[in-house]
Amino acid sequence: MAELKGKITAEQAKNLNDNWTNLRASANRSAAGQEDNRSSWYSLEDMQNFLNQIKNDNQDVNGVRFYLGVNITKQDPSGLTTIFMVPTQNLDGKNKDIKGATGMDMGNHGDPPGANYPQ
Repeated sequence: MAELKGKITAEQAKNLNDNWTNLRASANRSAAGQEDNRSSWYSLEDMQNFLNQIKNDNQDVNGVRFYLGVNITKQDPSGLTTIFMVPTQNLDGKNKDIKGATGMDMGNHGDPPGANYPQ
């Protein structure tokens, strides 16, 4: 199997998490009016199905872009942070979102939503 590009150690992941805590957690908590979501979880089956679907639906797909978003409901108008994914393609040497393509969201939030890495 080829070496994974972008692979990080558990220590590097903890440092990224700690940086987010120190630099962003307070502002997110203030904006959300509650402890904000810190992570999203997706099953391997759902991830594989998403990859299979975007490959099937978009012949030029070359990757996936992850975005931060906020899920707003009537019960929670300030919402919690989420991560959603959209397929990309190479256009003029740049990885661009495939406009109109199906994306993926609705992962499970952290337990509890504000839990740090590792859970």
